[in-house]
Amino acid sequence: MIQLDKVTRVWHEFAIRDVTLQVNEGEYLVIVGPTGAGKTLLLELLLGIHHPDTGRILIDGADVTGLPPEKRGIGMVYQDYLLFPHLDVSRNLAFGLRYRRCSGEDARRRVREVAELLGISSLLHRYPYTLSGGEKQRVAIGRALVTEPRILLLDEPLSALDRGTASRLRNELKLLHAAKKLTVVHVTHDLSEARQMGGPIALVKDGRLDAFGPADDLLRRPPTVFAANFFGAVNLYKAEVQKTEGGMRVAAGPVAAECGFMEGAPYLMVHPDEVVVLPPSTGGANRLRGEVTALTDEGNYVAVQLRVAGLPAPLTAYVSRHFVRSQMLALGSDVTADVERAIHILRE
Repeated sequence: MIQLDKVTRVWHEFAIRDVTLQVNEGEYLVIVGPTGAGKTLLLELLLGIHHPDTGRILIDGADVTGLPPEKRGIGMVYQDYLLFPHLDVSRNLAFGLRYRRCSGEDARRRVREVAELLGISSLLHRYPYTLSGGEKQRVAIGRALVTEPRILLLDEPLSALDRGTASRLRNELKLLHAAKKLTVVHVTHDLSEARQMGGPIALVKDGRLDAFGPADDLLRRPPTVFAANFFGAVNLYKAEVQKTEGGMRVAAGPVAAECGFMEGAPYLMVHPDEVVVLPPSTGGANRLRGEVTALTDEGNYVAVQLRVAGLPAPLTAYVSRHFVRSQMLALGSDVTADVERAIHILRE
């Protein structure tokens, strides 16, 4: 288990500020965030290249805040591989073992096992300049694994690869995680990659932890406007808090939902795939009369854009092609959008 307790580190233009985070044993955590948010610095704090200005880092309950990298039992894989060009694959894999008390036979055994696990046994006598990007990344991952770390850190390991190679390595990383039962912390800017890895996601903004949780929760119920925008929210409206006879509610034009105490400026998000498009009617609570202003075929669905009186921006609903045909939807069609079950309240 990894625990960060109010960790702060300011280094040049990068910073991690008051981050508290827990990664359970065997978990696959993905860290996302914009460029310069501090994602790599966070990994290097875990590795021990940097040490916190304040706060503590614990691994399996032991305080490792001041320990050097070689005493933490952590492997690290960077985006640009960092292979030694004058060493063949076998010696690149074995490099990290030279500083450990590991006999020659034991080192050769570990290299063979890791090479077999990663499917690079046929590459052991080749040099880095003869390898493809995917092969180099497998060697870099193998070099981290050969020391038998408890924790594996991955800093955008697939970003330099073409889409097909990245997809294959993504699946291999999931299989490797399951086979070795490693705790993995993986930094990426690719949201589809973050979702595919299957573990929790931590979103970092300006060095602070903005959101944390399962991928589906963050996509369906982001806690902040920044998280909603980062994960691609479609219908997002600034709202106001209103006092009613039944209590408090948050409203953006004709869209409204009950709420409790609200910190920060409220926003309403309407999930486009949960909007129900109906024939035109007189409406009711959160039933919005609108005019179709755009129909965009997105492959698996059609995005229907509606102009709704009182909303500051168009409302988008996702429907099937069959629905568009059967309801004869076209530009200018008059419809009603039921958003009652599609509303999520969040804060700035």
